[in-house]
Amino acid sequence: MVKRFGLIVTLLAFCSPIVATAQSNGKPPALKVVCSVLAADILLTAHMEGGDKTVSMGSSTVPLKKGMRYTLNITKSGYSPYRKTITPDWEGLRQLSVVLEEGIGPDGSDPWVVDLENSVYIKFVPIPTGSFNMGSESGEDDELPVHPVAFSRPFWMAATEITQQQYAQYKEAPVTYKKKDVPMPMSAELPVAGVSWNDAVGFCNWLTTNERMMGRLPEGYEFTLPTEAEWEYACRAGTTTEYAGRIDAMGWFNKNSSERTNPVGSKSPNAWGLYDMHGNVWEWCDDVWYVNYENAPTDGSQRGNAVDEYDVPKEQWGEKGNTIRLRNSGLRSVRGGCWNYPASACRSANRFYHSPGTKSHYLGFRPILIWNPPQPSLEVTRRIDLGE
Repeated sequence: MVKRFGLIVTLLAFCSPIVATAQSNGKPPALKVVCSVLAADILLTAHMEGGDKTVSMGSSTVPLKKGMRYTLNITKSGYSPYRKTITPDWEGLRQLSVVLEEGIGPDGSDPWVVDLENSVYIKFVPIPTGSFNMGSESGEDDELPVHPVAFSRPFWMAATEITQQQYAQYKEAPVTYKKKDVPMPMSAELPVAGVSWNDAVGFCNWLTTNERMMGRLPEGYEFTLPTEAEWEYACRAGTTTEYAGRIDAMGWFNKNSSERTNPVGSKSPNAWGLYDMHGNVWEWCDDVWYVNYENAPTDGSQRGNAVDEYDVPKEQWGEKGNTIRLRNSGLRSVRGGCWNYPASACRSANRFYHSPGTKSHYLGFRPILIWNPPQPSLEVTRRIDLGE
């Protein structure tokens, strides 16, 4: 059962103290909202062809137009906001009782669902607190030294790579080509590809701004790209092997992808409910690229101020095959491998990099939701089940 943050919404039955009535009397639909919190702002937005129109409802009964889409927003300082999309299909009066809960933020064990309108959603699954050993002794030099990383508070990661349909709510999904004049397939359930690091960051910023503007994102939360440590911790999901399970059952790579991206979520997830962490498209991380993990932080953050520690002279590039790679502040890390790379590139610990402006048919992303409070005293309060 998916839990959303900060509210209980109950359309009460006839046996309840407040009765929700739908009078079948041939009258146009109308809505009356009763909120548990006095002086809450109750706004109803009608989405019309000529533009949106918003009215303040208060305790009034508002007539509606059958079949039109409306958005109900209820907010009050100190309470989790409520938002519901309504398309009236009833006759007469309907009364909706809404109970807001005090506090901010979701419970760390609850999924977080973002409604992007038009029946498009992004599900974020909780990544629990804990620790792991980052890197691999059997991989490449850039995966060394293996070092412990601990996470003191949970974060949430998109269950799948961002799809073309989800990305299109932000801006048009790009068309990419795997060979000259041979376009990659386009459909709603495929991961968006051909997005740069700049594009991915832009999407995260847009999502944060949009959710805050709509009153759905509590103070202290933001959407962002994961750090490499966050990505690998989430990918491993408690495992210590090269993959989080059987690679052929969990990932799309060059031997099983049919030379294309494939629908997200069509392979098996890892133990924490994340799909396609192995293969399909490379996923941008927030980090600047570094040649190895010397002096890497142990709290899952980026490399901080260590921007000049590992300069490799140009004449040494590639000296040991491809294992010595340039640390360059203009490069960003990618993780997970992709549809046209071998399975070995899809290992949990494997790393690579690209310029932040690079757009390719194998580059995609998945955002995370983090709690980044402006003050240490901000606490996460437990949410209550919607009952849906």
